[in-house]
Order: sequence, then structure tokens, then C-alpha cells
Amino acid sequence: MMEREHSDPHFDAVTARLLGREALRRAASELNTTSGQGLESVLARISAEVTAEAASRVARPVSPLLPETVSMRRDKP
Repeated sequence: MMEREHSDPHFDAVTARLLGREALRRAASELNTTSGQGLESVLARISAEVTAEAASRVARPVSPLLPETVSMRRDKP
């Protein structure tokens, strides 16, 4: 590959514009739920949120004095 010694402002401007356009296109495609990739992205985000919430509920310590815990003990014979 040939190395450039001097920066070409026109080339740099066009490259920056094209990179920005591609970044916007990819972001829009990920947010578009009518496309396969977009729908997959939304479902993955929902799944991650639900999993994190469930994990935090399981990780919380249960106090023996909570009303829910006391009522469960009364229900047992």
C-alpha cells in the first residue's frame, strides 16, 4: 500500500462523510424492528433486561421477618 506524505483535505472530508453515513445506516438498521437484524437486536435487549432483573431478584437475601415469608410459614402444615 502506498503511504501518503501529505493529507488530502478533500479525500479526508469525503471519507469522514461516508463513514458517518455508514454509521447512521447501521444504527437505523439496528433500531428498525421490521428488519431481521433490528428485531433480533430488540429481542436481545429485552431478554438481557429480563434476565438481569430476574438475577437481581434471586440474588436478594430474604429476611425471615418479611410478611411474605411469615405468611408462607403459616401456610405450611
